[in-house]
Amino acid sequence: MLVAITALILFSNATFAQSNPYGRVDPIEASISVLRRSVGGAGTPANVGELAGLHLPGFSSILQAGMTNPSPPMRVRAAVSLANEGESIPLLLSRLDSPDERGAFIIAVFSDGLIEPSIAGTIADGNFTNDVALAVLLALADRDQDTDRLSRLAVDQDAAWLTRGIAAASLDQRGTSAIEGWFQALSKLTPAEHDRNVFEMLAIAERLGFDVAIERMEPLIGPRPSNDALRAALVESLLELAPEDGISAWKSMLADCPEDGRSTPIGMLLVSAGQPAPKETKGRFPSGDKMSEAISELIFAAPDQRLQASIAAIELGHRPTMIWAMAKAEEMANLALLEAIFDSASRSTRNGIERFAIRASEALAAAAPSELGRRLVDQEDPAVIDFIFRGLIAAGTPEAAAEARPYLEASDRTTRSLALLAVARAADLDESQIRLLGRAAAGGGGLPPDLRPLAAWLFLEASGELQNSIPRIIECIIES
Repeated sequence: MLVAITALILFSNATFAQSNPYGRVDPIEASISVLRRSVGGAGTPANVGELAGLHLPGFSSILQAGMTNPSPPMRVRAAVSLANEGESIPLLLSRLDSPDERGAFIIAVFSDGLIEPSIAGTIADGNFTNDVALAVLLALADRDQDTDRLSRLAVDQDAAWLTRGIAAASLDQRGTSAIEGWFQALSKLTPAEHDRNVFEMLAIAERLGFDVAIERMEPLIGPRPSNDALRAALVESLLELAPEDGISAWKSMLADCPEDGRSTPIGMLLVSAGQPAPKETKGRFPSGDKMSEAISELIFAAPDQRLQASIAAIELGHRPTMIWAMAKAEEMANLALLEAIFDSASRSTRNGIERFAIRASEALAAAAPSELGRRLVDQEDPAVIDFIFRGLIAAGTPEAAAEARPYLEASDRTTRSLALLAVARAADLDESQIRLLGRAAAGGGGLPPDLRPLAAWLFLEASGELQNSIPRIIECIIES
């Protein structure tokens, strides 16, 4: 009997050790492994960008190391993140290996609004990037002495179509006609290639504020149906940069639209561009149901009253209105608008709508975390709980942590882990909480996979192992 009992005890302990996923897991080793696969030697640019956006203390060391990663996309992503932290753009540019890497970096920081004209000119004089980025730099620098270089780029048969288009738009903006020649040359391309190049050039020209060049593009694009995407992009650019011509082009587009309710997207161009709607066109917009009425009210509201007017369309789940309102709400910390977006997106089951709930949650957590905290009370929907905690985690403030702290003892394991992550972003943890954070980082806390790298980073930091771990996180994996 004694032998049998002893054997049973030994067997039970062995079984427990095998079934317990944490019994043999070293949380430090697991966290290092998670971070290597996410942002380290075997990571991905998207993951680096996500963690860089949280401005974690010490994360710049990962970005600095990322500049030497064998993967060009990882090097570019690290450089862009460092530029957003205020590092010298010319210095970062000099650390990238190839013209294409430097070109991708220049376009990215240009899109982020980080390059000043004086810096653009200095970089362009170095002439060690690809031709697309060079054309953007010369356009941005806006120096008289660069006209000859732009003229050569505009007709360079070896340059990319987009390069030639940007150079041509720059020349037209300066009073020298060149866009028409570029459009004529584009005629040899397939319709899809033609439109793609025009789209890209139009986006860059709008970013540069090239009103004259965009006005000259209108007759060159040619007749297109009212629901054509390129026509819509051109009209929107005109509305923003040359409103008088934009309204005329908009009315023409509306006149070409069939009487079947497809006018709503055309009306939303006015909303996006911040222009008032011509009152005489109101009869062209449907109003036979709640959604149509809400959208029509938004379109014909005065531009300074559209934020308030948008709430009705948002509450009904109108995605284009959410897209427009989201940026405005974030910029102005408009709580009523953010709450409307969060609540509407949280209720929706449409694919992709969750990103609005998360963005609104993050903005609410930064401006008024208590508005999220009250939504956690008696909340039973796991998706909504996830949205709310992602906002509190992103905020990383003591106020956000205070809203999460009551849920450290929640009955649901995932909720406890999410709350722990929010608290760890802004407060010291005790020893037992640090162990739980390590367990969550290793995969034992029910966290969504994309949050495990943050848990791993915070665990290593809380346990005093971060500095010792960073060299191993950034170590590159080289297959023999």
